[in-house]
Amino acid sequence: MNFFEVLRAEAKLIFSDIAIVLTIIGGVILYSFLYPQPYANESVSSLPVTVVDLDKSDISRDIIFKLNATPQINVVREDLSQKDALEALERTLVKAVIIIPVHFKRDLILMQTPTIALGADSSYFLIYGAVLEGAMRAVLTESAQIKVVNLLKNQMPLSGASLAYTPYSINAINLFNKENSYTQYVVPAVFILILQQTLLIGMGILGGGVNERCKKGECLHYKNTSIFYIFLARLIIFGTLFFIHILFYFGFIYENFDITHIAGSLELLSFSLLFLTAVIAFGLFLGSLLSSREIATPLVLFSSLPLVFSVGFVWPVEAIPPFIHFIAYFVPSTPAIEGFLHLNQMGATLDTLSTQTLILLLQTLLYTCLAYIIERRKKSEKFYDIIT
Repeated sequence: MNFFEVLRAEAKLIFSDIAIVLTIIGGVILYSFLYPQPYANESVSSLPVTVVDLDKSDISRDIIFKLNATPQINVVREDLSQKDALEALERTLVKAVIIIPVHFKRDLILMQTPTIALGADSSYFLIYGAVLEGAMRAVLTESAQIKVVNLLKNQMPLSGASLAYTPYSINAINLFNKENSYTQYVVPAVFILILQQTLLIGMGILGGGVNERCKKGECLHYKNTSIFYIFLARLIIFGTLFFIHILFYFGFIYENFDITHIAGSLELLSFSLLFLTAVIAFGLFLGSLLSSREIATPLVLFSSLPLVFSVGFVWPVEAIPPFIHFIAYFVPSTPAIEGFLHLNQMGATLDTLSTQTLILLLQTLLYTCLAYIIERRKKSEKFYDIIT
């Protein structure tokens, strides 16, 4: 068979298989809209909170008013005891408990430092952080007011009192994630993993299915076809399709979910091609090993979570055992995620990603050679001649 006949036969085999089509087209499109949805509403507000006011003073009532005035907190209860407040928290009637201690006003007048206790459900970091931010804002505002009033009583001018309490101001600028957004932090990296895993599942189903058919004596066009032609045909078919997926992800999806993308088009597309060739080479190798098509999906899916954590963007690299992080570099998603985050989110240039580029090139060479050796061995062992 000449190359164009192989290309046509491979395309027919791929796009006539409903499992492969649903994975490499339906799965990619579905995940592109489905995965970012949990992060669409990242700011939480009006969280129900209960306050235990053990002081019953004008200052404690003013703090409760300020707590209720913050956008993060909604004071829905004022319990008489800590026991009642904790029961409300355990029954999820409230998200946090704020306790103003006894003699709170007296301690302030005596220039002592009282403590306002806050207990919140830290299972959800966004909720915990919002409650903490709202409570800190209210308490610090009340504290500033009291301190400025004391300074005014000592005949200090208002401008001087304000300056004495706040001799400096903080202007925090988030360099690469301006909104402190989970969307900007998690979604771009997971998109790369989604592209890799769907491509590997598709190629695994194809390769495992071919091996399964050949064991039954149904080798189709593989018996008398060049291994190089088969590899090249799959590279063209899967590479073209997933290159379109990458354009869809980095174009429409990034714009739709307002994800930062500051990489130059040429650099982004060049690195995308490196990533795709490495994943396709890995898919050729994986497909040549699988004995049946059913193994591909669970094998790739079960590896997804370990890959996410081993890359180093969800869990700090310093907290990951070095040998696990080293093993992760044998999978294309690890250097690819690092490279895409540097390009798209941090504004790096392609020449600064020499390490990631080299790893992807070595992976392409390694897995292509291994896949070729395995397929060559099958031919030498008459794997495709069972029918005869």
